[in-house]
Amino acid sequence: MRRFSCPFAVLTAAAAAAVVFAAPAGADAPPPAAQAVTITVQPGARQTFHGLGTGQFDGTYHTLPPERRQLLARLIYRDLHMKSLRLWWSMREYSPSPGVTHPEEFAGAYVASHIIADAKASGVTTLLLGPFDPPLYMLEDPSHGDSHLKASEVKNYAALMADFIQTLRNKYGVVINVTGIANEPPWFTPETMAAEVAALRAALNARGLAFVGIVAHEAPNNDDVTDDFLRAMKNDPAAWRGLLGIATHSYNMSARQQEAGIVAGTGKQFWITEAGGGGPEGPNDGRYAASLAARYFNDMNHGVTHWMWFLGAVDVGDWPVSADNSQRLIEFQAGRPADWYLPFLPYYYLRQISDTFDAGCVFRQSRSSEDGDMLWTEAPKPPLVAAAAKNPDGTWGIGLVNYTSDKFDGWDSGGFHAKGQPARFFRVTVRVPELAAENTVFDIKRSSESVRGLDEGHVVMRHGTLTVALAPLEMLTLHSLPKTKKVSR
Repeated sequence: MRRFSCPFAVLTAAAAAAVVFAAPAGADAPPPAAQAVTITVQPGARQTFHGLGTGQFDGTYHTLPPERRQLLARLIYRDLHMKSLRLWWSMREYSPSPGVTHPEEFAGAYVASHIIADAKASGVTTLLLGPFDPPLYMLEDPSHGDSHLKASEVKNYAALMADFIQTLRNKYGVVINVTGIANEPPWFTPETMAAEVAALRAALNARGLAFVGIVAHEAPNNDDVTDDFLRAMKNDPAAWRGLLGIATHSYNMSARQQEAGIVAGTGKQFWITEAGGGGPEGPNDGRYAASLAARYFNDMNHGVTHWMWFLGAVDVGDWPVSADNSQRLIEFQAGRPADWYLPFLPYYYLRQISDTFDAGCVFRQSRSSEDGDMLWTEAPKPPLVAAAAKNPDGTWGIGLVNYTSDKFDGWDSGGFHAKGQPARFFRVTVRVPELAAENTVFDIKRSSESVRGLDEGHVVMRHGTLTVALAPLEMLTLHSLPKTKKVSR
């Protein structure tokens, strides 16, 4: 695992590699008022995690010289070990009227800009198509862009998608591996969504595109409304056969056991195709970073197999800092020096997570003595969220985040994360019964508003139990050493 530290200001690539923070005072021991909490990692393999991903759009990316694009691609895809890239596709712009299509606009945004090529060169293996905005002529009320899709257009919608995916492969050499139906769609009912999945599966198969997986329905929340859509697809045999997996988003209401139960034992995957921020964010805001970590750990505790952030690298000119810049991980500015970039604190939390949980790891269910399954939903957010998995090489990864702070007062964050609890310090005992027969050495790292991935050395889990301190908005990860690696004394 790498050590990485940085200042919480504008960085160049050289500066990011050179600066090291000191550990915060009291990091080695909790304050006297620390609350004792026990996290129990219950025995038994659950879902296999297939890796992280992100969405990306062009903006000014295409204007960057190759070396600058490659720097950003390395930071986002390679250094975060990302496996999937979500490609935004406006169906409304693609087909403004029946029989008229413009694939060249998408090709310009993702092929000519080198976004796809740069991502693949940095380790991305899966391209996820993210359709949004159905053509107006397919809607019941074309004057209202969010009205329902006409029932008579379900097959035409599927054909339009399948033709586009075929064109991308045949004309531009872009192979789409997985596609959604629509992003956070108001255009479907549960019944028409199930019909759309079945129609798209048939349309793809008819064009020799049976390898293209379908995930749906990409709702903004995990709630009863979402479950109605998921159950409608599951209850439709053709739709359920046609799905690679279900898909939702992770914002104010993240994955729950209800969604995990819909796919449990079915062989279907569970994708989070979008998690993001909301509102303006400074480069050192622990509330956003702790929110990212809490949602990731929550989602891994509730059956998620793929987890994608909203946007990777965005130019400030494309996404104004004063508005909603918390949706991206790194800011760049095309007019700045070639090695200028600004990673925000969520980037460093996600990087530490990606170094802890490898693609192919198998998660366990973690339970807290504080509040059970630590569910991140509309109610006040859990103060402590944790997750644990066994990596393909036999090592273990454990992550914990303290989602409490006195900085939540008056913080709206676009309404996404406003219900964090007041600051508390925790003394957390982690129990892993599967490791009770031996002593296991873990590498321990900590991130906060003061440190980035601070390597605190090694700690020994004795007979499946260890205890760590966790301050407000801190994230701590534990990664066991391979049994063949010796620890220097």
